[in-house]
Amino acid sequence: MKTAWLRINQAGYTPEREKTAAVLSETDISGAVWTLKINGATVLEGRLSSPGRGDDFHVAQDFYYAIDFGAATSPGTYILELENAAPQKIIIAENPYALFAQQALSHLRRMRSGCATDLTAASHPGDAAAIVHTSDGDWQNGAWKEAVPRRFVDMHGGHYDAGDYIKFTLTEANMVWHLLRAYEENSALFADSAVLPAVLDEAKYGLDYLAKTFPDADTFVIQVGDARDHHEERRLAENDALDGKRPALCALSRVHMGMTAAALALGACTFEKINPAAAALYREKAEAIYARAKKSDTQTSAFERDKVNDFYFDRTDADNMALAAAELHRLTGNPEYLADGKSFAPPASFRVSWSEMNGFANHRLAQSGDAAAAERLREEVSRYDCSNLWRIPNTGYTWGSLPIWTGVANVHFLARRLDGDMSQPAMFSGVLDYIFGRNNWGVAMICSPDLPCAVKNMYSWITQVLGKTAVGALSEGPGKKETHDKLSEYFSNPANDPGEKFNTSEAVFYDNSNDFMIQESTIWGQGNLILTLALAT
Repeated sequence: MKTAWLRINQAGYTPEREKTAAVLSETDISGAVWTLKINGATVLEGRLSSPGRGDDFHVAQDFYYAIDFGAATSPGTYILELENAAPQKIIIAENPYALFAQQALSHLRRMRSGCATDLTAASHPGDAAAIVHTSDGDWQNGAWKEAVPRRFVDMHGGHYDAGDYIKFTLTEANMVWHLLRAYEENSALFADSAVLPAVLDEAKYGLDYLAKTFPDADTFVIQVGDARDHHEERRLAENDALDGKRPALCALSRVHMGMTAAALALGACTFEKINPAAAALYREKAEAIYARAKKSDTQTSAFERDKVNDFYFDRTDADNMALAAAELHRLTGNPEYLADGKSFAPPASFRVSWSEMNGFANHRLAQSGDAAAAERLREEVSRYDCSNLWRIPNTGYTWGSLPIWTGVANVHFLARRLDGDMSQPAMFSGVLDYIFGRNNWGVAMICSPDLPCAVKNMYSWITQVLGKTAVGALSEGPGKKETHDKLSEYFSNPANDPGEKFNTSEAVFYDNSNDFMIQESTIWGQGNLILTLALAT
């Protein structure tokens, strides 16, 4: 009977980075011998040292250990063995992540609205005449009403946000910006035979949608579809009874306009030589949206209120507007944009997500010579600690834990590099390894048939209806148990789940396709993942 469990990065390790495996055990196995072998020959061996003690927060088992096999640097396929634990295959390769980056992009392609994919027919043609809605009363109430007189906007295209069929401008822009940054950081990772690499093809599909969000000087679209989407039965998007009836929620929201302008400005820079006509459109829209957002009659944010949770309510706009100003400065060289970015001065944050882009904004401003932004970035990074077995950030467990950790890890990596440290930080390595299986459950959090033990059951209406696997989708990772318990009326988890023994009183994880808190992949999470994989190689 196995009483110990090895947890490793199933995708593999690049040669020169640090490499560790975690060991969980129900008993004290200090002194147990481990070996790393290739072709039957022992390359490294050692004994487990004194254990750490499980805290029922990050670790459920009574004892844990770390095995350091960083001395192995030659590419190859190894076997890590430990008494009373199942052996694990260890891959060391120059580029172990390219396949998974392509799979993550293929999942995004299946999230497209308005065109056929390899799984679905063209969907929601009615979005070409989405019905304009405006705030009903104080925008902070999250209520909406149809505009009078009735009018329509063309919002055909874009990506569905998650497992359902609502489209959010904020997460679309966030995802597109991350894809473009991933290409900027590591274009070689995305080299393929297509005329336009898949990462840019996906980004362009999003950019073309974002360019539609500002059809006139007093209209900005923040969302297409609404909470009614969740009250329909699970269906394919091309069979949606709501098609042709979907609202376009419109508000001059600086949060949404800032993030959209940032994505479009970076898109203009990226496509300047690849597709000059598209780049010109993106630049025109980025500058126009940003200029309109700066006027006094705009509002901080906008959102739709739902009984389960508010739909992407971002309460602060300084980070979005600063990022837009920084990207426009990089695009145009106009010093007024840099001055704007400095004046927004987004404060150091405590996490990174669709609503907290402070770290990225300060990094971009610092790249343009803003010393105060560089200090704010250092301050933010200093707040993140990873002194736990998994080396994940101390932002805690929540709804969407894993995408938040990838965001923190990406900012941490970029901040260290800005200060001249080119090594891979322990936090970044920890989150990367966590994604690929070095976690409590030994499950890779990206759905892939090319990993020995990966999530399979994603909350995705498309793949559930078709009986398919959502290859390339990133799980939202373990969730805070207290929050998960409160939401349990909306889903039921399998009885006698084999992973239950690894859950803690703080964090739970279930590979359950009904569990939208844990297993619903989001486009902003996909964007975070793709940037992580670009930085990892």
